[in-house]
Amino acid sequence: MPKNSGIDFSDAKQDRAKKTLDDLLQAAYEIVEEADPAEFTSRSLAGKAGYSLGTLSKRLGSVENVFFWAIQKGRELKFNGLAKEITQLDPKLTVEEFVAVFVDKSFSGINAVTPSVMRFYDQRFTKKNGLSPDYFNYVDVLVEPYQQMCLKNESATFRIISQDEAKFIFRAILTLVERPFADGDPIMGTPEHRRIAIESITRMLEK
Repeated sequence: MPKNSGIDFSDAKQDRAKKTLDDLLQAAYEIVEEADPAEFTSRSLAGKAGYSLGTLSKRLGSVENVFFWAIQKGRELKFNGLAKEITQLDPKLTVEEFVAVFVDKSFSGINAVTPSVMRFYDQRFTKKNGLSPDYFNYVDVLVEPYQQMCLKNESATFRIISQDEAKFIFRAILTLVERPFADGDPIMGTPEHRRIAIESITRMLEK
């Protein structure tokens, strides 16, 4: 389960209705992947999973929490995939070339999810749960792969940084890359956004 949410269905999955819960969670994930927050409803979930509204109420309690879980799960998979890709990059890449690849992959992943899903999560989750201290910790999965990549890199353009510095830098990178999409900023995804992100991140990471 995503670690930073406080949403965990593992206890419920110990009962005899494990398959029902698994079906509902999978259905929620599929609905979220279709990226239309208007469909994040009990009726849509029941229809997708093939269960009654009464079953949803009995097994899930808060249907909204299930969609939060699904959004977090999709984000977790995306960042785990990005972490794996970092470890497989050409060790001859310069820091600026690495950042350009990173930004382009991040933009592509965000466009696949769509900003509307990000805004749904930001608005609804924080209204219900507040802005927790670990709200942006999901990016921390990139820290260790990045440090390993730096040690293997042959371009002599990367600073070797500590785990703490890498953690803070990657959280700052979220502000540069992801938050304009989540905030609906007109610059999001434009060539100018890309330029700003690449130049700013390169300055943080280069020797």
